[in-house]
Amino acid sequence: MSTGRGGSSDMQDSLSLMQFHDPYLYSGSAVSANLPLSSSHSFLPHRQDFVHTGDRCSGKDVPEFVDQAAAEVSGEQELAVSKEVHEGGGDAAVEEQDGAATARGEEEAHGVRMIALLMECAVAVSVGNLADANGMLLELAQMASPYASSCGERLVAYFTKAMAARLMSSWVGICAPLAPPCAAVHAAFRAFYNVSPLARFAYLACNQAILEAFHSKRLVHIVDLDVVPGGALQWLSLLPALAARPGGPPLLRVTGFGMSASALHDTGNQLAGLASKLSIPFEFYAVAKRPGDVDAVAAVPSRRPGEALAVHWLRHAMYDAAGDDGATMRLVRWLEPKMLTLVEQERGGAPGDGGGGGAGHEHGHFLGRFVSALHHYSALFDSLGASRPADEDASRHLVEHGVLGREIGNVLAVGGPSRSGRDKLGCWQAELARHGFLRAGGAGRAQLVAGACPAGLGSTVADDHDGTVRLGWKGTPLYAVSTWTWCPSPHAQR
Repeated sequence: MSTGRGGSSDMQDSLSLMQFHDPYLYSGSAVSANLPLSSSHSFLPHRQDFVHTGDRCSGKDVPEFVDQAAAEVSGEQELAVSKEVHEGGGDAAVEEQDGAATARGEEEAHGVRMIALLMECAVAVSVGNLADANGMLLELAQMASPYASSCGERLVAYFTKAMAARLMSSWVGICAPLAPPCAAVHAAFRAFYNVSPLARFAYLACNQAILEAFHSKRLVHIVDLDVVPGGALQWLSLLPALAARPGGPPLLRVTGFGMSASALHDTGNQLAGLASKLSIPFEFYAVAKRPGDVDAVAAVPSRRPGEALAVHWLRHAMYDAAGDDGATMRLVRWLEPKMLTLVEQERGGAPGDGGGGGAGHEHGHFLGRFVSALHHYSALFDSLGASRPADEDASRHLVEHGVLGREIGNVLAVGGPSRSGRDKLGCWQAELARHGFLRAGGAGRAQLVAGACPAGLGSTVADDHDGTVRLGWKGTPLYAVSTWTWCPSPHAQR
């Protein structure tokens, strides 16, 4: 059901402490893999701004496209035109209105033609008619630009690029996704965090669940299964809430997995610097592996007696963050977390393709993945366009190119991480239930997130009976945040 504003006073206190910005950035000594980074070290705080909306995208100039909203005549102009017509001198104004209406009609017809051609191309690809698909892609490439003012045209441009990569992979037999530069992924995701409220809402729901699991615990440990996209963003908002606990903060340990040693180092420095400012005893352990890689279990520091442990996983389709899903599940079960927070996309796509559905289309069914992805990303592009409507917004372009475009390419061109040749599970929520985990839904989390939603922008928050918080845009669910706890039983698969 949809939720409104509200929540308990404790949750509101947590909300006031979990701010969404990331003001603390620190420099410090290198962090060796698996070695603790103590907050007692000296750090030099400094502020680093990211991408400003006034910045322009670099690259060659591209043609401008007329947006429907920009072509509309304002109420004042209509009033002036009506006055001129009434006075007998409005012939020129009427012609101008007719011209604007014609332009709007042409733009709508252009958009309909692009979508229809894109669907025809998807059908051709699904049946192996690569020659016809290639011809349609050449036409689409001339029709759509990723720099257009229209959200729909930018969406078609990225789908066209992904379909072209799909055709190339079909011809040469390449189907494994390439690992993207970690620095570029982090920069793009940080822009996504700043531009769209969806990532911030997901972090808020996860942090509230972790705070509840850590209540009154003096030793707490967070294991982040993929640090690279968000870096320290999520945990920078959690630390002030831990520091404000009655009785003082706990001893906090954070273990971060990731394919980039530099990203792990930066995350450890930022968290240790803030922990020092807040007088939180803190240790950071960097594991430059994926959780599904060989020997990942041995890289996690030993659990201390009485320590409460939480596992966090933000699943996405930008790259294969987990490796072998079966090995990742074994790691999570071995950790026996008091709280597991899982963020998944709600694309309803094929099992294992990075989406949260898993119950929809058969594994590898391209047309099903295409339709699900088109529905999902059209809502995301529309939400970004509403948040940053300027035609040349550099931050929005960075998000569309570095996050959404990368995911579209991976889902369509290679089918997501599931096509990398490694063992991939279907629906992760079903697998968690099968392997000894129980839902850990908490009352009021959706209300807490709904209370942080800016009014009138189109963001929607809903909760299920099992406590899953669903984040969406204008009623379309886009992300699901579910919480779990380890509770082994004789019926759980070992």
